[in-house]
Amino acid sequence: MNQEFYEVHVPGERLYPEGTTIKVKKVTPFEQKRFFSLMSTAEEHETSKVLLDFLRGLVVCEGVSFDELYFFDLQYLLYQIRAVTYKLFPLKVYTNCDQCGEKLSITIEPTELEIIELPEVIQKTVLLDNHGEIPIRPKKLKDDTVIDGFLKAQGFEVTDLAMRIMVMDLLTLSDWQPLPELWNMAQMGDITVEDTIRIEQYLSNTVWGVKEEVKQVCRHCGKEVVVSYQLDAADFFSVDTGE
Repeated sequence: MNQEFYEVHVPGERLYPEGTTIKVKKVTPFEQKRFFSLMSTAEEHETSKVLLDFLRGLVVCEGVSFDELYFFDLQYLLYQIRAVTYKLFPLKVYTNCDQCGEKLSITIEPTELEIIELPEVIQKTVLLDNHGEIPIRPKKLKDDTVIDGFLKAQGFEVTDLAMRIMVMDLLTLSDWQPLPELWNMAQMGDITVEDTIRIEQYLSNTVWGVKEEVKQVCRHCGKEVVVSYQLDAADFFSVDTGE
């Protein structure tokens, strides 16, 4: 049986080549259980790879490869896969009203997500002390895998958070120079500490996509409650049938 794919329009759509299409399909029961099995046994630093390997079977791209998708589009894709897979079981989050303490069950509607839109003018360069304006890009899905391999090759643990941040900073410049050359430049001080601060400011300002925040009126006291939430990958493929 051929499975149907559904076209989605991700928040970063205009950053991809013209004509790019992205489609998602329903999760099968086997895929769901296999995903839960792998996530339950994975080390913390391995969960990102497990998730991306899982999504490769659910997302079809034309005009751009899956690994070249921007990281901020990942969460949106998870919402859309959830929506086509669990039509009868909506995604829910729970909280308590800060006015009266009433427990609230809030349904997250994929068609009503609040999206942090890309700005009209997107920063495409960063100023480096010794090199002037250099091309820079947001984080891509492939970057965590690249970081793992590079750190291992350099003799570092893949769980070394400080070094992961360092390599991620350098990867944003990889349209300018290959990663090994950027690494050497950072070691020699040709890329400076102030350069990395500018890069990290850029990364913090390119977090577009789904804003995980919803509003609901408490049915007990009538107060409008604003709820900020953060979902793990497994939350998108679990079903809570209770209140």
